[in-house]
Amino acid sequence: MNRALPYATPLVPAFVVIGFFVWFANWIPQTRWEPPKVQAISAALTPTELAEVGRTIVRQRGCLACHTIEPDAGVKGGGRGPNLAGVAARRAQGVKGGPGNLVDYLAQALYEPGAYLVEGYADIMPPSMAAPASLGYEEAVAVIAYLQSLGKTPTVKVGDVPRPAAGARSAQPAGVATSDPAAMFAALACNGCHSLKTGETLVGPALDAAGIKQAAAERGMGPEAFLMESIVDPKAYERKGFPSGVMPQDYGTRMNAMQLAALVRHLAAQGGQR
Repeated sequence: MNRALPYATPLVPAFVVIGFFVWFANWIPQTRWEPPKVQAISAALTPTELAEVGRTIVRQRGCLACHTIEPDAGVKGGGRGPNLAGVAARRAQGVKGGPGNLVDYLAQALYEPGAYLVEGYADIMPPSMAAPASLGYEEAVAVIAYLQSLGKTPTVKVGDVPRPAAGARSAQPAGVATSDPAAMFAALACNGCHSLKTGETLVGPALDAAGIKQAAAERGMGPEAFLMESIVDPKAYERKGFPSGVMPQDYGTRMNAMQLAALVRHLAAQGGQR
């Protein structure tokens, strides 16, 4: 005599429910996810499209490590560089004694950032063609279009902006003409991003004794070896919580071996004492 298993009956509703959801899932039109396509920068882009590309570049190339975009904050936001919000309105007529319109002013600010300094700010920004931004011409135009949009309607297109001077991209920054380590620290604008005061964070980590010792231990190096690597190859080890790719990559070529050694000894000895 066949007898039904005592646990079979309760399973029937479960199979019905599962079957319904399987049918329903297959009934829904299936879509395939694909990563967003990278938009090429060309003369065909409208100013608005170009500005959107520029917005991405500004966020990806380290610009916001020093600049902020704070509406209604005026030129002095909370960053190491001027607030970018409203720059189009503030510099609509360019600057006195310099470029007489917004586009030329923004181009100069990218190509020759030291040519005009906003009052209260140091000359610490590298040219946009150099590290860390390393912008090509079309990328620089996209950034200009985005900066135009921060206060006005963007109008610029590829071809409307003058190109940087011939050879500007490949030109090496000037070397350091001093062997005094404290002067080198200032001449290389290290103090624009790093503080020697314990716990004082600017753009990069403070170069205080405790911080250097901890980072060196994490890297498995002595403090002086760690500092040397950080100067000549800053991407070899980047500390968490700080913007990536911001520190220039050419310091190893701007100082000779004796200058490098002197700066490393100075930082190892002075960290945390100022």
